[in-house]
Amino acid sequence: MVELAATEGTIVTWRTDETIPLSFGSIQVVPVWRFLLETEP
Repeated sequence: MVELAATEGTIVTWRTDETIPLSFGSIQVVPVWRFLLETEP
């Protein structure tokens, strides 16, 4: 993320739902069903 100058990222998993705080931003870990529901068509 540092190389891309991004402050937020997303990891899609089967079941895990958490936020990983980092010194330069955060990573959202979301289950695939929630990711697909929140995606705009």
